[in-house]
Amino acid sequence: MEAPPVDGLPLVLPAHLTANFEKADRQLLESYGSSPGVAGLVRLWVACGTSREIQREFERAVLDIRRKTLNPPASGEFDEDCL
Repeated sequence: MEAPPVDGLPLVLPAHLTANFEKADRQLLESYGSSPGVAGLVRLWVACGTSREIQREFERAVLDIRRKTLNPPASGEFDEDCL
């Protein structure tokens, strides 16, 4: 499946990477009778990723870093919930 370009960055995803989006598309259609389609769901998922989440996934997948990190709230103020 070839998704439309995103800010000039063309994305080509192999079928095994689109399986979850196809499943979500079917589930949304069954549940609500509406879905933005597979390409729309991919764009939504990519748009929701923060730089912190992307870095964390890279560290876990590529660098095999599994340490517990501090996750400060969006306000940037640390409290006991971060630990």
